[in-house]
Amino acid sequence: MQSAIETVTYAIGDLHGEVTLLRKLLTTLPYRPEDTIVFLGDYMDRGEDSVAVIQELIALSRKHPKCVFLRGNHEDSWLEAWDGGEFTYVPEIDGAQEVWDDCNGHVPYAVGFFLEATLIEYEDEHAYYIHAGAKPGEPVWRTSELIKLWGTEDFLDSTYDWGKPIVFGHWKFDQPLLEDNKIGVDTGAHETGILTAVRMPDRQIFQARR
Repeated sequence: MQSAIETVTYAIGDLHGEVTLLRKLLTTLPYRPEDTIVFLGDYMDRGEDSVAVIQELIALSRKHPKCVFLRGNHEDSWLEAWDGGEFTYVPEIDGAQEVWDDCNGHVPYAVGFFLEATLIEYEDEHAYYIHAGAKPGEPVWRTSELIKLWGTEDFLDSTYDWGKPIVFGHWKFDQPLLEDNKIGVDTGAHETGILTAVRMPDRQIFQARR
């Protein structure tokens, strides 16, 4: 049961352009003005409309200032093509060409400004929030940015205690992964039609379905 006093955090898995699922999920989350919403990255590529996702997130942040937007590996690739005013080429990552073509080679500059403002990680009293996880066996702060964005295979099997659970996306699961030391909420929305969020600290799962 959500406390009437305690602030909570909702962490939302990889969107990959699924703007309709995003809108549906946001209508079901019982967040309050004092609660934080963390998006775990990978807004771009593959799904319904990546630009519309960014526009929706910008609009949400104006209505609900306590939003945190993390950077995923797809945003990392797009930012390599960003010169501060425009995207100069198509990133070499799955789904980017379709976004580029849909925009006739002119992805809106507002997308670039949004992506460059994304964070590598976020921490609150409940958890660490990182797109692809952390390196087992050492503190989160020692994990390289590359691993936080792109992941490392031994993370998924690790029982290492980082001091708080790590809430992450990036790695697709049929069902949300709920373990003592880590929580994975990427359920492959663009393929499965299921977008997942988790509420911290009570770990309640919320989902929107196509």
